[in-house]
Amino acid sequence: MDINTKETLEKIFPPFSLGENRSLLECDFYDTHYRYFDQIDDDYLSAVEMTAEDLLLKWGFDWPEFYLQVGLEAARSRTRPLEGITTWKDISYQYLYYFGYNCSFLSSEGYKLFFPAAVYHFLTTDQNKAYIDWFIFRLNSQWEKDNHVFNDIQKEFIFEFVKEHYKGYVSWIPNN
Repeated sequence: MDINTKETLEKIFPPFSLGENRSLLECDFYDTHYRYFDQIDDDYLSAVEMTAEDLLLKWGFDWPEFYLQVGLEAARSRTRPLEGITTWKDISYQYLYYFGYNCSFLSSEGYKLFFPAAVYHFLTTDQNKAYIDWFIFRLNSQWEKDNHVFNDIQKEFIFEFVKEHYKGYVSWIPNN
């Protein structure tokens, strides 16, 4: 763990609670079923002729075992999953690797929570970093929608990060 990187990100992106914002796991389920775990109802289950558990097991979600069990419990109880994510510091590399491509479904506040974790793992790990491309794509495609949740210091950090790691012209970054 790179302490300096973590401390810097904690200063720029002070940890805040996930709260009512959806998580990437919830967005992954939504991406397939067009509803969240807490929106599963008997009419939907009847229409697809499946149990709540079958929504995960028969659809073949390629989730690590822990998240499969969390998802199964959420499907059974028809509630939001208990993933152990309170702030961005709780988000693991594995979590981003499996679910990062669904960041486009996050609310702006949810994106603000997951973005520093994505940057942190990008800067401090030598593992596959492809998940960050989805976060950059989200910035590129939804900056107008999202920019209001970031303060000026956070925006400057984002601009510099993208300039350094995604060289080339990016339309939403001001030319300075």
